[in-house]
Amino acid sequence: MNRKIVLLLCLSSLSVFSGCGVFEPGYIDHGPPVAAAWYQKPGATPKEIADAYYKCEERYPDDPKLDPNVGQNIIFKRIFCMEDQGYFAKDGTRAIKSCRNFHNPKVPICEARGAYN
Repeated sequence: MNRKIVLLLCLSSLSVFSGCGVFEPGYIDHGPPVAAAWYQKPGATPKEIADAYYKCEERYPDDPKLDPNVGQNIIFKRIFCMEDQGYFAKDGTRAIKSCRNFHNPKVPICEARGAYN
């Protein structure tokens, strides 16, 4: 028992002295990137992109208590919602193509959109 306590003390003091978990002075956590950082549409302003994203987010809200498979379906619904409005991921990926990575079990919205054909 004493060994475990000493080991815990050593590990915790090691993380304090090494700087783990300590923010630099002036560090500000800005949270996750805004929708405009992920999506694009020719001629659209960041506010228009954000408005479109929040419309999709309201339509398909997150619920951490949901089954992970149901949550995955909601995430893809949100992505398809953005694409239906003409907003696409900046990295060029499309929802239909990403759906193919989730085939066991199949995501219902992906199946409905023909991703597995």
